[in-house]
Amino acid sequence: MSKTQEITEASLIQRNESKFLASALGEEIVMMNTDNGAYIGVNSVGSDIWNLLSEPIQTDRLVDEVGKMYDIDTEELKTEINNFLQRMLKHDMIIVTG
Repeated sequence: MSKTQEITEASLIQRNESKFLASALGEEIVMMNTDNGAYIGVNSVGSDIWNLLSEPIQTDRLVDEVGKMYDIDTEELKTEINNFLQRMLKHDMIIVTG
């Protein structure tokens, strides 16, 4: 899978549990890449997104679900989630289909 893959509203996204071990640390999650031993930490919002990605979910539904948790402008939320998903994809943290 290309790490520069485009993520659209219809993309189906799921966390890549085959490469990452995750552990909650308060409201944050710390993950270890099992291929290279690198650690990645995400804040509480990133943790909420990671938890929503336990099952495949379309990007537009992910935005809706996160929008229910946080009071933020929908367009800003779409941009922030897309940026976060792109960073996750770059680190092989997610699997994107469609």
